[in-house]
Amino acid sequence: MKTVEIVPRARARLYGTLVAKEAAIRKGGRGTYVRVGRKTQDATRWKHKNYTGSVELKRGAAETVTAKVRAATPEDERKLLSSFLGFVDRHAGDQVTTITIHYH
Repeated sequence: MKTVEIVPRARARLYGTLVAKEAAIRKGGRGTYVRVGRKTQDATRWKHKNYTGSVELKRGAAETVTAKVRAATPEDERKLLSSFLGFVDRHAGDQVTTITIHYH
């Protein structure tokens, strides 16, 4: 498991931006992430179409986003992490200050 902590710029609603963008892409019939599980205001879980595993997003204090990347194999976990970081960079890169990855 890898934990990714994303610190947004001042007054940026990063969690809301990521969730809304994923929903908009999925609504258009595209995208590689699918939202699974219960819908809550401060947490969500995504699965990838091609890689086994999931990304669990949580909104923290000061709009900090924590993502737990889990997969059955180390190779899928690496691919899932790379895919998630690419998604954040493409769709919300201008709102991010710092990304920290913790390896467990």
